[in-house]
Amino acid sequence: MTAAFTPPLTDAATGAREAVYGVAVDDEHNTVWTTNTVENTLAVYSQRTGRHLATVPGVKHPRDVVIDARRNLAWTAGLEDGSLVAFDTRTHKEKKRITVPGAAPAGLAVDTRTGTVLAADLTNSRLIVVRPASGTPTFVTVGQGAIDVALSTDGTTAYTANQGAGSVSVVDLRAGVVRKEIPTGAGSLAVATDDRTGHVYVANRGSGTTSVVDPRKGTVLAVLPTGTNTNHVVLHRGIAYVVDKAAAGAAAMDSVHRIRTTG
Repeated sequence: MTAAFTPPLTDAATGAREAVYGVAVDDEHNTVWTTNTVENTLAVYSQRTGRHLATVPGVKHPRDVVIDARRNLAWTAGLEDGSLVAFDTRTHKEKKRITVPGAAPAGLAVDTRTGTVLAADLTNSRLIVVRPASGTPTFVTVGQGAIDVALSTDGTTAYTANQGAGSVSVVDLRAGVVRKEIPTGAGSLAVATDDRTGHVYVANRGSGTTSVVDPRKGTVLAVLPTGTNTNHVVLHRGIAYVVDKAAAGAAAMDSVHRIRTTG
């Protein structure tokens, strides 16, 4: 471990601290952004010193945060009020807000080339697409309980992890349609793409597995055991890192699984 940052106290009497859920790194401004879901806030830390720079209020139940470094924006979403909110990564001030009535946006992705933002709408089992040229969202119906989203390398295809269906949907963003829905495992919770192979990795919380999917063929290449309550997956330089949140109890231990994606 290189460093550990301690969130600020929210209750001195109990010792409670800001409850960090989502994390994104802004290398352009040497900061780390987090979502503090319980407190309905975001926080900004210095990468170099770990100093807490700001607590940003005004988002109801933010789950995810993504950085558009080209436009100096940090995007998050309010699961409880259907909002997609952009903050200026230089000033930490709110810059844009789009509210979709009745939506519950959870996982996010941003195409930094175009500025298009995508959100998985958990309540309505759809993908919300916001293009900067219009600002008016469009929608694509995907698998039941869509909770996370990732983009292909070229930005033309989106993949949603569908918690209710235990599947991943392959969305053609140009046509605005689902081309395939592929079963992956119970409780699909997170999805990530491998830039090198084009494969998609899906963390399945219910089955405690991570599925490796070829989205072009619509096939599952492997189903890997990744621990109780497999919770999240990210990819970096040919390595998939999968987090599991072990069941409660003295013997339970959260862990990270490291999977090489290429031979």
